Amino acid sequence: MKRAASVRLVIAVMAFCLPLISNSAAAQEEKSKESASTEQKPLAVYRIEFNVREIEDGKRLNSRNYMMVVDEGNRGMIRVGNRVPFQTSEKQYQYHDVGMNIDCRPRDREGGIELVINVEVSSVVPPGQLEAAPTFNPVFRTQSTGVTPIVAPGKPTLVASMDDVVTNRRYEIEVTVTKVK
Repeated sequence: MKRAASVRLVIAVMAFCLPLISNSAAAQEEKSKESASTEQKPLAVYRIEFNVREIEDGKRLNSRNYMMVVDEGNRGMIRVGNRVPFQTSEKQYQYHDVGMNIDCRPRDREGGIELVINVEVSSVVPPGQLEAAPTFNPVFRTQSTGVTPIVAPGKPTLVASMDDVVTNRRYEIEVTVTKVK
């Protein structure tokens, strides 16, 4: 009698679980079909070259080149510079980063490649260039821009120009994008 009850219990459990198992298998098969139909295309990879020119009174003073390789939609970053200490109290110092910061995020668009670009150029003002009375701590100068141009692959494109408000200097930012993959 115990055995007959055990057999009935096993049959009841199987009768209950069998539809669940087949439903689960069908759901799994449907998910598999969905993911196969919505497979993502591989992301494009871009080589992005920046040429930053420093110009004063129409003469090129300096030209720096930076390059990054970035997957489509991801952000590339370049940080080049120094940490400058300055005194905040008798025995305390803080640091300020100066130099070149470039952030860029490429996206494939109809008609070209969209670049979300942020550039910051910072430096320490030489004491002779200060109009006010000299201070003990350094004075920092910063120029920054954020642009979102659509550029043609392989063609150098001037995407930004920034005038320094204190001097006769101007910074020009030229970008060349090449699709690597």
